[in-house]
Amino acid sequence: MSKKQILDLINEGFSNLYPLTCKTYTDYRAEMLDYEIKQEKQHRQYAPTGYGPRFTVRMLAKYFVLKAIRSAMLSNDFRPRDILHCKHSYILAHAIKDDDRFDLIAMFASFDWSAFESIEYSQGDLVFVETVDQVA
Repeated sequence: MSKKQILDLINEGFSNLYPLTCKTYTDYRAEMLDYEIKQEKQHRQYAPTGYGPRFTVRMLAKYFVLKAIRSAMLSNDFRPRDILHCKHSYILAHAIKDDDRFDLIAMFASFDWSAFESIEYSQGDLVFVETVDQVA
């Protein structure tokens, strides 16, 4: 998967979250994105010199927002103790999943989650990892 394909997939997924911006007074999509941008900037601040990721802070933040949403969609057993060391975007994603005003499954009906799940974060960059199914 090329850089452009990864960018397109992440942008498509993030745009699927548009209903989170207008159903309530709080723009949950922006709130999660702002949190993840802050986290990635902190991560890059402590990275060694000469470190040059291919993706912008904003794009990686969008990736982590989608990871949080996917985690919420797949999980049904979020417990209070899970909050102790949890990212703010994951807590919001689980709250959004439980909110009847938002239908995450409908938002992502045509999204290619298998392609998204083959993208991994590695040393400040996004890489495509081929699985055994994709090679065969």
